[in-house]
Amino acid sequence: MNDSSAPTRETTPAPAVLCPVDDHMGLDIARSLAANGIRVYGIDTDSRVPGRYSKVIEFVHCPYSEAAEEKRYIDFLVQFGESLGERAVLYPLSDRHVLLCSQYRSALAPYYSFVMAPHETMLDLTTKDGLDTIAREHSIPAPQTHFISTEYDIHRAAQQVTYPAILKPTESTYWHSSEITQLLRKGLLQGRAKVILAHDATELIDAFEQIAAFDSRMVVQEVIPGEDDRLVYAAFYVGRDHRLLGYFSGRKHRVIPTGFGSASFVETFADPELQELVTRALAAVGYLGLGGLEFKQDPRDGQYKLIEFNTRFGMWDGLGVHCGVNLPLISYRDALGLPVEPQLEFRAGVMWVDWQRDLRAFMDYRRQGQLTLSQWRHSLKGEKIYPIYSKDDWRPGVVFTLGLIRKLGSRTLGFVTGNSSGQAERP
Repeated sequence: MNDSSAPTRETTPAPAVLCPVDDHMGLDIARSLAANGIRVYGIDTDSRVPGRYSKVIEFVHCPYSEAAEEKRYIDFLVQFGESLGERAVLYPLSDRHVLLCSQYRSALAPYYSFVMAPHETMLDLTTKDGLDTIAREHSIPAPQTHFISTEYDIHRAAQQVTYPAILKPTESTYWHSSEITQLLRKGLLQGRAKVILAHDATELIDAFEQIAAFDSRMVVQEVIPGEDDRLVYAAFYVGRDHRLLGYFSGRKHRVIPTGFGSASFVETFADPELQELVTRALAAVGYLGLGGLEFKQDPRDGQYKLIEFNTRFGMWDGLGVHCGVNLPLISYRDALGLPVEPQLEFRAGVMWVDWQRDLRAFMDYRRQGQLTLSQWRHSLKGEKIYPIYSKDDWRPGVVFTLGLIRKLGSRTLGFVTGNSSGQAERP
């Protein structure tokens, strides 16, 4: 979809660089920018990522891991930026990449244009303790939270928190170690992908003790009651002059895993109270750039309670392009210092559906008696978009689907052979 604020054709637009080539976010950004004549490069260490097959992305393989070899990764970005011969607009698309680019912004700045809040602010917003401090200092409603790292901390929190409660790491990457991942996958802690649900003090303390053997940096937080459709998310862009230049919001009707997962089905909706709260929060922290705020509306008092702050383009933020808020193009133009007309109004009732995740979510909700087949089918009627898939750019969708089929086949074979990991056993 072309935009009236797109770069003019008299000059060649500056290129854009995505890192990594995320299947959802990267494709959304690339397709939006390419529709406006902008060349898009995608840098990734995974040469098999479906986004590399997009006709609008020029794939660039990076041999260095941003996790284990961060300085070499930054050097690669610098060298690639230098090879372009002009400053490109940079889009880091994961929490790790955002913090890495923020930390090394002075090295990247000669070759890339981007808008970010100060590094200290970015660190605060991506850690649970920093976010809780900001919420308390600026009177932003949030769940009751306790930060723990010792046996004393967990026993004190276990007596003070309201149950059910959740246990999670102070930073999501802390639970990416093989030891903790194995605990969660085996179900020893009845864990979920992102959090562990505890119904009483005994469950909470037991979960902490098992994980603390590998990493004790955790958070205990009360669970805001209510169904999953009380989860809402606001996506935005704050310009270099601190003006809110883009905004839209969506309701998470379904998530996976249910209760504490990420969205599988979202529908745009407008709420002036939510927009006022988001605007106030952004001004309070002096935020700049792309981002998103997640809240859950508490049925006990009707307030939106802060759950998470994303300092990047989110998984379904591309939905904004289809409902009237082109965040990729807004951020591109502002990064280059070009004029931007604010886009703060959007169409409500536009849906984003990740079909394979939503199918699994439906089965979970159905098992719990929360959703019937008829209700699920009816909910999908109306204007909607599917991530990854596009008639005009079909190859990523085909590659992604084939990958799903291979995973299903591997898990089925693993079940038949008794291999719980889902991987086929070698002869």
